[in-house]
Amino acid sequence: MKVEGAGQDYLTRQIGALLEAIREEGPVGEGRRSFRLAGHLAAEGGFHLGDILAATAQLLAVHAWNNGYLAAAELLTRRMREFGAESVELVQYLVRLETGSEQGWLPQDDREALIDYARRARRPDIERRAQAIEPLLPGVSGPERPDRMASES
Repeated sequence: MKVEGAGQDYLTRQIGALLEAIREEGPVGEGRRSFRLAGHLAAEGGFHLGDILAATAQLLAVHAWNNGYLAAAELLTRRMREFGAESVELVQYLVRLETGSEQGWLPQDDREALIDYARRARRPDIERRAQAIEPLLPGVSGPERPDRMASES
């Protein structure tokens, strides 16, 4: 869904508020405020409720894990699964997509799985972004890639 003008600014602020709530609630919080904001964002932004709630649970779980609260991370991961298998699958692929976009590469198998998912889910936006990520061939690590080394020298 694409929202123009003031509506887009509002959604951007809402997403920012959700991310801030996740940071403020801390790694051991239950995410009450975050999940409430996610619900509003889904209703107002046209997002699928399960998708935005699963993404929120994932972000809270990662925050907990990164801060050493493994039990909280496990609890949030279990909660994420309550929002539906399709939403969890979408979140997992979006994490892979964002990681690949950030790095500029993904292992070839991960990239192919991401493209296959995008086609199955009829998400040309995800497919285009995935195709723009360079595949990393098996047995070659990121920094050792000849094309990257040639461009960096």
